[in-house]
Amino acid sequence: MKESICIKRHHASRNDKISYVGVPPWLIIMHESIFFSSCIMHPNAKKNDLDYFCIDCRRSLCSNCLPAHMHHKYIKIRRYIYSDVINRQDLCKLFNCSGIQTYHTNNAKVVFLKQRPHRHNQQQQQNNTREYRCIICKRSLQDNSLYCSIACKVLAIYNYQTSQKDEDHLDSVTIGDKKNHAVLSLTKKRKLRRKGAPLRAPMF
Repeated sequence: MKESICIKRHHASRNDKISYVGVPPWLIIMHESIFFSSCIMHPNAKKNDLDYFCIDCRRSLCSNCLPAHMHHKYIKIRRYIYSDVINRQDLCKLFNCSGIQTYHTNNAKVVFLKQRPHRHNQQQQQNNTREYRCIICKRSLQDNSLYCSIACKVLAIYNYQTSQKDEDHLDSVTIGDKKNHAVLSLTKKRKLRRKGAPLRAPMF
C-alpha cells in the first residue's frame, strides 16, 4: 500500500519550533505556501505573481515585495512541468539537498518542492522494472537518487527520527546530534547480537 505524503502534519506556527534535526521550520511553511497566484499586496501591479519566499518572514512574495525585504533571506521559486521547483545551488546554502533528484532547466539544476504525481503507466510497470525509485513514494527517478522531491526527503527524516524514538523506548533520549548517533549505534549493536549455538535435544 502506497504511503500518502503529507507534510501538513508537521505544521507549526511561526513562533513554534519543529524538533526534526536538519529540517528548518521555514521549509515546512514554504512547502505549504501557494505560489504563482496574484499578490494581494500588489493586485494591480505588473509581475505580481508570488514566486519568492522570504525565509525571515516565512511568507511568499512577489517581485514588487522585494524592496521591503532587501535585507532578508529569500528564495526564488520557479515553474517546471507545472510544478514548483527551486534552484539546487540556492537551496543547498540553507538545506542539505543530498539524495534529491535534480533536473535541468534553463541551464540550471533544480529540485522539486512537493511530491511529484505518478503517471499511470509507471504504476502499471512498477513491479516489472528495476529502475531507480524514490524510497518514499516509489516514483521513478533518472539516477540513483533517493528522493524525488524535498517533501519526500523531509518525510524520510521524520520517519527515521520517529522510528529511533519508538525502537529504543528511552525517555531521556532526544533527537540531537550526539545523542542521535548514540541511539543509532545502540540499535546496530542490538541487531548484530546473536545467541550461542542452539542445543539439540538428546536422541533416544
